[in-house]
Amino acid sequence: MLFQNDHILVALSGGPDSVALLLLLLELQNLYELTLGIAHINHKLRGEESDRDEAFVRELARRYNIPCHVSITDVPAMAKAEKRSFEETARNVRYAFYKDLAKTHGYQCIALGHNSDDNAELVLMNLLRGSGTKGLAGIPPTRPLNQPSKTDISCLPCIKRASRDYITIVRPMIEISRKEIMEWLDLKNQPFVLDSSNSDKSYLRNRIRHSLIPHLEQEYNPSVKDSLNRLSQILMDEDSWMSMETEKIFKSASFTISNSDAHVISGSESLRMDNNEEHEKEVCLPRKIFSKIPKALARRLARRSIEEVKGNLKTISMGHIEDIISLIYSGNQGKFLDLPGRIRMIRSRDAICFRQESRPLRELGREKCKLRQ
Repeated sequence: MLFQNDHILVALSGGPDSVALLLLLLELQNLYELTLGIAHINHKLRGEESDRDEAFVRELARRYNIPCHVSITDVPAMAKAEKRSFEETARNVRYAFYKDLAKTHGYQCIALGHNSDDNAELVLMNLLRGSGTKGLAGIPPTRPLNQPSKTDISCLPCIKRASRDYITIVRPMIEISRKEIMEWLDLKNQPFVLDSSNSDKSYLRNRIRHSLIPHLEQEYNPSVKDSLNRLSQILMDEDSWMSMETEKIFKSASFTISNSDAHVISGSESLRMDNNEEHEKEVCLPRKIFSKIPKALARRLARRSIEEVKGNLKTISMGHIEDIISLIYSGNQGKFLDLPGRIRMIRSRDAICFRQESRPLRELGREKCKLRQ
């Protein structure tokens, strides 16, 4: 996870987890010859409490003589202006800030303070939401920050970090419990600050942390967090393997079509579209592929194809994927399915295609979306 001479940006909120992370990296600094920096974002969400956290972080950075980078962003106002949730906006702000600092100052790693309790809570929350293997795999110990996750391999080794363009998220404490962290901070006599919003039970995550997991520990399994983390590791390994298999099939069988011209990526026959409408990008897979693979793999190929043309899987739900699978295996050709993000999936006699239209789907006529038979 960490390498000799790494330049690490520590995401420091001032809470116990991030403070423990900083102390841990300081203890490893001489051994690994690490260069450390601190990043803190004042979200302007909790008034004086947010300003208190910022002051605490600045003082901690001064005490240990570590460069401190602070961003003051009115996230609630930004979320309202962008018509996004606070959580999504805050996450976008954080990672954009980290990425900018990493590129500007040469940090190769962004260190986050997630612990094993965080992972168990996320797994349980995703289980309640009906997530698949990726959601139940929990929080990856490492992942690329600025490299597309199209292979969906969550635990990529950091061997590529020799390039300054490759930035990695690392979570050194992901196997350490919250109880162990608090005991260690107490042993070090190290103060920290507490975020009052972490006690607000209007958030599902907090209800799981403060109510559901204690109930499960008391009434069903005292080691439920260990069980959830064990499940997470098993599914992370299996999800990584299935993602690699998906990528092999996708790269060997898919081909792209741009503005009515087919370009074979690798070995597939070329098809042309009977379509006068220009579209931004299109990915197709031969229909015969789907008769040879299980539905679990078909779902992943559908997700991978959408990700290729859309750039991400935001707003694509399991319900959308199931609708795609139903259409793939139906006997109706020339049918199409409209998805969020101007994505249209089309089923012809020979191919399953996913395209991102250049105009809103409601403006396009059905007759212009059929493949030439």
